[in-house]
Amino acid sequence: QQQQQQQQQQQQQQPLEPELPEECDIIVRLAKALSSLYKEVHASVKDDVAEAREVFAAPELVLEMFMQRLLEQNVQAALERLLLPAGPGMAALAASTNAIAAVAAAPSVDRTSNPANPTLRERARERASSIAASLSGAPAGSAGSGSAGGAAGSGGSSSSAGAAGSGGSFSAGGRPPAALQRQQLRLLAEAYSKTQRLALNLERVVRGVAQVDVLSMAEGLWPALLGSYPAQELAWLQAAYQDEVQLLDSPELNLNFCLKLMAWNAEATARALKLSAPPQAARNCRMLFHHLVAAAAAAAGGTTGAAAAGISADGGEGSTSGGGSGVPGAAGAGFAPTAHPGCLLEHLARHIIGGVEFSLEMCSVGGGSSLGGLLSKMGFSSVSRASASQVAGAFVGDKIRKALEAAHVATQVMAALQSHYSGTVAPAVSGSVAELSSASSALLALIRASEDSITAVLSKSVDTFMTQMERVLTSEQRRSDFTPRDDTLSFDKPTAACLLGTALLAALQDAAIATLEGPNRQQFLAEVTCRSHQLLLAHMMRYTYSPAGALKWKKDVNEYAEVLASFGVPSAAEDMGHLLQLVNVLVVAPESLLGLVNGSLRMAHRDALQFIALREDFKTAKVDGKTLLQLFSAEGMERHIGQQR
Repeated sequence: QQQQQQQQQQQQQQPLEPELPEECDIIVRLAKALSSLYKEVHASVKDDVAEAREVFAAPELVLEMFMQRLLEQNVQAALERLLLPAGPGMAALAASTNAIAAVAAAPSVDRTSNPANPTLRERARERASSIAASLSGAPAGSAGSGSAGGAAGSGGSSSSAGAAGSGGSFSAGGRPPAALQRQQLRLLAEAYSKTQRLALNLERVVRGVAQVDVLSMAEGLWPALLGSYPAQELAWLQAAYQDEVQLLDSPELNLNFCLKLMAWNAEATARALKLSAPPQAARNCRMLFHHLVAAAAAAAGGTTGAAAAGISADGGEGSTSGGGSGVPGAAGAGFAPTAHPGCLLEHLARHIIGGVEFSLEMCSVGGGSSLGGLLSKMGFSSVSRASASQVAGAFVGDKIRKALEAAHVATQVMAALQSHYSGTVAPAVSGSVAELSSASSALLALIRASEDSITAVLSKSVDTFMTQMERVLTSEQRRSDFTPRDDTLSFDKPTAACLLGTALLAALQDAAIATLEGPNRQQFLAEVTCRSHQLLLAHMMRYTYSPAGALKWKKDVNEYAEVLASFGVPSAAEDMGHLLQLVNVLVVAPESLLGLVNGSLRMAHRDALQFIALREDFKTAKVDGKTLLQLFSAEGMERHIGQQR
């Protein structure tokens, strides 16, 4: 009793270990259980090696057989109990994962430590605490003892056959949830690391007596346990992807979602480097990044069937490792290879394509989001700068900005993917020229496709915007704006159409600055500037202008020029300056037209005539007894020159 009290006091004095994340707690406990068993094996081997040195004159062969039997009977049996679906290790892992999921789904569950009413997590911990004894099956002893043989007999050969038959599958009755698959893979990696460490320690024990390659012997235990690896990684990645897609609020491109996919790929790649044999490491890592399988297999078998087909194609006897694009028999059967649903590039491509399609749909013009609909919906009876700014901002925010954000997110995703490739994928596949070439080619293909998608989104955004601009100008501009009969006309206020048009341009610029960067923003604004100039020029040709109306139109053009100049496009000043000079054709007196056209405009008379014809006095005004048509036609020009001579 005194000893128990002292132990309790010591335990109370010791600082408590920090609480581990719930999802990793069970992995640590199971790994500690395996470590405890391996320590016992290591301790027993020291005595047996010392005994073999004393008994046998040439102990090399004896120790080699001893180590082989030790690994097969003790270590393999423990791994099978820990990793096979029917073993207690997988049962404890499943119980813990289900408990965490249940607690997460029901936050009101009591988490207090009540012995009379233990929580789900506590019951899972109790289950994990009993794993140490079940892993060994019996007290660990020397290879020559009956206990080791009993361990083998209780689960050795039969479990090994089950492992091989199951192909390394983690579930014996359907695909487990993504969280459990991830935990199983983590436990697999932990068990592998601890087994390798045990093998190295055993080599050190026998090194002074014999040269026994215990590490290679330990490697021989894993093919049955790993099965068709990395099919398990691909299955987890696909399940996690599907779960995460369900949590997305909309089909819009989501940068955080894509970054999470890359983080999962980095985790799987790190495990693949650890669990793969050196000749297969580059291939397995490339498969997690980009993996092609037969289309029929992917369609028929879902994730599991596709993974099996892909593994067979890339790893089958006689196949080449040229990027995994070749599937033996696929070409003959008429099946086109398709990306495996679990690889990173397939997930990113699917998300980007879906997001781009959604943004293109959202970018369509019409309905309540057109400016005419928004004006009436927002209750504006007349157009002012304030009301124009509000409706323009609402339209651009609803139709254009989301598309620009999609283009920007796609650019960010590609930048993050290239960084991920350089830091994670390329180093992992660099051991094989073929795998590196396959991975880089797939990356470049996705980058090109993404750039095409970005171009399509930006182009559609410009088309949508210019369509709305044209609608505004044609629906809101009145012919009376440029042929006013009101003596109190104000020339310092633009027309209603101009207020809406310039508000649209300003709102678009704000959206572009907020969402786009670098060349994408420059090209986008340059395209809008160029097409706006063309639209204003065509719009000018629709109306007839009185002298007062021409001054009103010149005020509008100045407003447009001021907004477009803020875009920072070099050609904007030249284009809008030329348009303002053309407007002067409508403003000046008839007798000043020849000097303007021949002087500052330097236009051919035939070209200038189409703008002069927009003047209200085109048919009535005369210069030296000639109408404007006669003056600027070829015959009229010849007569005018003759008179000057």
